[in-house]
Amino acid sequence: MSKNIILFGKNNCGLCQGWKKKLENFNISFQYIDIEKPENLAEFTYQGFVNIPVLVIGEKKFEGVKPSDLTIEDIQAILQE
Repeated sequence: MSKNIILFGKNNCGLCQGWKKKLENFNISFQYIDIEKPENLAEFTYQGFVNIPVLVIGEKKFEGVKPSDLTIEDIQAILQE
């Protein structure tokens, strides 16, 4: 079973945009959820998140994580679990 990657963020968030670029540069498929849209903010809040960016890889959740905090190898290892 493959794991999905979801990135919760905002367009004016430098860290969020850094994650988008990092994942795109390594051709890692992900879903971007812009929390500036009310329906997406509701989902973000429902999940109990407070800080952006949030990177969700399968069941693992990383809140307020910087792009430098996780390497591509770390992400690939989580995807392989």
